[in-house]
Amino acid sequence: MLNQAISLDRDDALAPWLNATHNVDCLTGLRALPDECLDMVVTSPPYWGQRGNGGIGLEPDPRDYVKNLVEVLDEAMRCLKSSGVLWLNVGDAYNTPINWREEDYVHSSLGAEGKGLDPTNSAYTKVRGRRKACIDKEAKFLQYGNLLALPQRITIAMCDLGWLFRGEVIWVKSRPLPEGICRRPHRKHEGIYIFSKSEKHEFRVKPPVGSVWELVQVPNKLKHCSTFPLDLPVQCIKASALQPGAVVCDPFMGSGTTARAASTLGFNYIGFELDPAMCELANTAGEDDQQPTLMFD
Repeated sequence: MLNQAISLDRDDALAPWLNATHNVDCLTGLRALPDECLDMVVTSPPYWGQRGNGGIGLEPDPRDYVKNLVEVLDEAMRCLKSSGVLWLNVGDAYNTPINWREEDYVHSSLGAEGKGLDPTNSAYTKVRGRRKACIDKEAKFLQYGNLLALPQRITIAMCDLGWLFRGEVIWVKSRPLPEGICRRPHRKHEGIYIFSKSEKHEFRVKPPVGSVWELVQVPNKLKHCSTFPLDLPVQCIKASALQPGAVVCDPFMGSGTTARAASTLGFNYIGFELDPAMCELANTAGEDDQQPTLMFD
């Protein structure tokens, strides 16, 4: 439903897309949008090999994952105004298999007493990828156990296409996923990477945007098991210095977190989501699903 308090003075070609999440492949959806029609893009695509319900992220080879994701981001940049920025939250991956099965909850050490959570908890039942390690003796970085530096490879690929890399925000996670006993640091952060067409894009300068964010993160009560906290798109939107009537796009909308953030702050949004169930959830989720946010400004 359109927010009547928001200006909808847009081209006729854009109007049918506004303030809804559309059940369409994001690349197809973006290609249907006019040039320079979006004021901002904020998104978190599926991570490599960690989801099992179709679309980007299922590629056996991480090089194909980077290629496919950059193709989507490149199209999003075409749609982005010169004054806008694209915020990308994406995680890295070790070149190791994901062999977790739902019945493996009996081996879990999660929970307050280290005896596991309820067997129906989403930590066990979420739809997971069945990723295998991608070994290629000719590609030296594709060795078993290597941290693949996927965000950095995506960033370099975007710069090679001519887009500007404008900085990185470190999201310090208050509720990081537990990791097993391993000979490496346990990851408690993710990166948010910022791209633009021009160095003269809009951005909040007073107060300046910090590079480390401790976002409000509460338990996820939605059916989508890989949501980012509402506070993430809220803070990205606030940092982007948008004007009234602006359009925020999330090509990987999921359960609608970005849509709720944009609506809460009084902006238009456009979303794409390949999963029909998640698309329906994004279009029907109400204010009861809202999460608290920090007031950075």
